[in-house]
Amino acid sequence: MNEQTRRFLIIEDHPEVSQNNCEFLKMIEPQCHCINVDTPEKGLEQLKLEQPDLVVVDLQFGTLTGEESAKPGLALLKQIFDQYPAVNVLVYTSEPSYLRQVLKQIFEHQGGFAVVNKMERRNAFLEGGRSALDGQCRIPRNLMNEMPLTDKDMTVLDLLCNHALTDQAIAEHMHISLKTAQNYVQSLKVKLNVDQLDGQETNTRVAVCMVAMKRKLIGM
Repeated sequence: MNEQTRRFLIIEDHPEVSQNNCEFLKMIEPQCHCINVDTPEKGLEQLKLEQPDLVVVDLQFGTLTGEESAKPGLALLKQIFDQYPAVNVLVYTSEPSYLRQVLKQIFEHQGGFAVVNKMERRNAFLEGGRSALDGQCRIPRNLMNEMPLTDKDMTVLDLLCNHALTDQAIAEHMHISLKTAQNYVQSLKVKLNVDQLDGQETNTRVAVCMVAMKRKLIGM
């Protein structure tokens, strides 16, 4: 197998869904290799062997009573956060609100992390996969809005609003990559509930600072 082939670990207890997920991921990476397992335990065993480019997790798993529970999926995510802090993760679920229990860990996770609602169309799954592979944090807005601003958020706000630095300048000042700096700025837009304005970057950056001032997060 080509060493450059991307490897995707799919943890899903329904074989047909698991295979469909692999087919979707091949739209992102045609030559990818999918590793399909049907329980969180098998997923963790596979992670011990090698870290894939992306871990795809169905948050809810079937129980012995025939019902579905988010407990196994949440326990799996907690172990991934603890043991594999840089792995890229794509979660899909019909109940994203369960992720409130691990919001702090999601934001502290160093790898990409994307959440897709099962009720959305296939394009949402593809966009989530691309975001996670790019190292971005992409979660439902209502959950992102519940995340508290961190010390790094406050640093970025200061550099963005009080010093009017560009993303590149922020990256150089904080000794981080440009992509990481851009992710921090995008995260602030979501946390402060500042929507994209037809791709007009300047407008949204000004809006972030205006909201931050109204909330007394930065000085006037």
